[in-house]
Amino acid sequence: MVKRVRWRYLIFHLHTTGSPSLEDVKKALKRSFRCLFGVYGLSLCQLKVISYDETSKLGVLKCPHKGVPMVRASIALLSDIAGNPSSIHVVAISGTLKRAMMRLNFASEKLKSHWREVEEGMKKPSQATE
Repeated sequence: MVKRVRWRYLIFHLHTTGSPSLEDVKKALKRSFRCLFGVYGLSLCQLKVISYDETSKLGVLKCPHKGVPMVRASIALLSDIAGNPSSIHVVAISGTLKRAMMRLNFASEKLKSHWREVEEGMKKPSQATE
């Protein structure tokens, strides 16, 4: 009896100075994975970028549940995307695409509110309380 593949969805945040496109992110992820595990490992893992937003730099990766440690290891070794120094932080891991997209939207809203607070803090000098 053949067991079906249990997929995992990794929600990630890209930290970089530039604004790489979806194709740049895909190429960098596959290059890093191939460098660490080879072509055979890349074919076993079936790594796929489901979603990526260039403005918030948040995205979703799809891989089998047994491939999650390999994907996280290859993400840790990623050092540049499209010539810009960068790193990827895994925000969450989900078992369903629906839940992954919900978490992606939540992370996006949280990131937007954080940057609004930072911008407001830059406009108004903070007043220290004693």
